[in-house]
Order: sequence, then structure tokens, then C-alpha cells
Amino acid sequence: MSSSSVQTAPCIGIMCIDVAVWLQAQYGKKWHNYLAASYVKHLEAVGAHVVPVWIGRDRSYYATLMDQLNGILLPGGAIYIDEADVQSRPDLTNDCVRTAEIIYQLAMERNKKGSDPEEYFPLWGTCLGMQLLLINAAQNRKLSANQVRTKCQRMKKALSVCFTEDYRNSKIFVNLPEGCFASHHHGYCITTGSLKEYGLDTDWQALALQKDPAGYEFITFIKHKDFPIFASQFHLERSAFEQLYSREDTCSETHSRESIQLAERLFSPFVDACRINKNRFASAAIKSRHLIWNFQPVFCGKHEKSDWLQCYLFEKNVDYPKEESIGEVGEELKEK
Repeated sequence: MSSSSVQTAPCIGIMCIDVAVWLQAQYGKKWHNYLAASYVKHLEAVGAHVVPVWIGRDRSYYATLMDQLNGILLPGGAIYIDEADVQSRPDLTNDCVRTAEIIYQLAMERNKKGSDPEEYFPLWGTCLGMQLLLINAAQNRKLSANQVRTKCQRMKKALSVCFTEDYRNSKIFVNLPEGCFASHHHGYCITTGSLKEYGLDTDWQALALQKDPAGYEFITFIKHKDFPIFASQFHLERSAFEQLYSREDTCSETHSRESIQLAERLFSPFVDACRINKNRFASAAIKSRHLIWNFQPVFCGKHEKSDWLQCYLFEKNVDYPKEESIGEVGEELKEK
């Protein structure tokens, strides 16, 4: 692979998540979806540019955007997946579930076209994002996919990262530090038993396991065996960028230097795969329209209920700014 074919700053999308109810209560009902800023910072810290990916759009929007992006991250969030649950809570939406399904389908279409790594479309899933990836992998097998994930004890705590023997045999994860911690914020899990039951163990390789407080073992880190698709049940982005202070930080062990370094190391193969992908925006101006820097996060970390220090809030019909408006801002700055 020549150095000229590798991007130094890959452009990676982050799928938005249906807005948390408490965020609407604090900042107003007009907000429909959001992003925790820690995902953006985590990607930027490993050298990427970030584009927000809107939810609830038609397939053509995602197809067009994915022709320009080098990969997509599916983040965590508290939403309902089962339709019955959605009906019981009409105040909640789950547009991100259908969006993740479309993104997964389009990514796999690209990944299955050939064996050239430059054509692969990398994906990463965190927490809910991991569960959505594997739900959609099971749906491809025409199975009752929502049962892939099972309930475990709800937790907001740091747990040690315990690698499997499969990790030790993986060529892309070598000499990782042991005895580090990662942040767990979830009440659903995926087990190695579920992988086997749904026939997913032929395509997916579990690389780390943990147990909930009741001793229920679940997968914490996993990768696709053939394509650059990675997922973690824990939140790597929280290690360096969610050091809470206005409420008890139950994951303080994850903020150690060693745990922050591990978070970067585990994330790097995904970003490296995005660097190889050869998609591009047609021009710098078009890329500028799409970047997260066109939007400003709110300082939500001052609120006791907040699990995040900063969040980006978006309305339902949000769009990327028009090219001419970016030019106008540039001219105003020149005049000043």
C-alpha cells in the first residue's frame, strides 16, 4: 500500500442518536437527536475529521453520504428497539434503529463487492451501536434478530478489560496493556452463546469478555473476521473525555493513563481502516459544509443528571449549512 493511497485525516461519520428525554426537559422539546461530544473528541484525537450523520432520512441520503465518507461510528444511547416498547412510550423515538439498519446494509454491500481493502467500508459500534450491528447481522440471516441481545444487570461502572485467547491470536491487536479499565453504561448484553445460537460466530470474533454483578458473562469487544467492522460494549470515548465532576464519576478507574492509552490502541485499527478507504468529498468546500465544526455543543456537564460533559443538539429537520453561507462567514471574517 503506497503512502499516497492512505489518507492522513480520514473523514468519519458519527450517527446521531434519538435525544434523551432529560436533555429535552433541560433544553427544550425542539431537539430531536444528539451526539455526545466525547465521540467527536475521541475521533479527532486519533487524527480524523468528523461528520454528523442525521437519522430518519431516506436510503439515498445515506448512500450518497457513504460514497464520500471513509467510515461510520454507531454510538451508544438509551432508545427502544422493540416496536412494542416504542408504543408504550410515545414520548420516545427510535429513528436511529432504522438508520443503523440502512447503514449496515449499505456497508455490507460495499464490503462484499470485492477483496480490495480500499473498497471496504469500515464500521464501529459502541454499546447500543454494537448491539445494532449484531442485530442487523442476524437479520441478514433472516433470524429473530432482536433476541441476539439479552438483558443483564444495568450498570454504570468501570470493569477491567479481559481479553480472550482469540485476541492473542489476532494480528491487528498485539502487545496491548493488561489490567486496564473501561466504562460500562448498559443494561443489555450479547453473549458468546447468542453468537453461536444465531450462527454469527462464523463471521464474528469475540476478543474480550466480562461479567455483570450477577456473574452473567457477556462480550465486551468484537470484530468481523473478514471486514473492518469493530464493536465494543464498553465506552472507549469516556476514558479521556468524560471525567464527570458535578455528579459521582462511577468510572473513575478508566481515566488512568494506561486505560486512556488502551482506548486509543483498541480504536486505532478502525481509524487505520478508514485511512485506507479511498472515498473523498468532491471539494474542500463540500467537505466543509458537512463537518461537525459547523455546530456548537452545549455544556451539559454542569447538570447532575448528565452522563456527558458536552453534547451537540439537533432539530429533526437539521441540515448541513449551504455552501454560500460558509462563504459569507469567510468574507465577514476577512472584512474584520
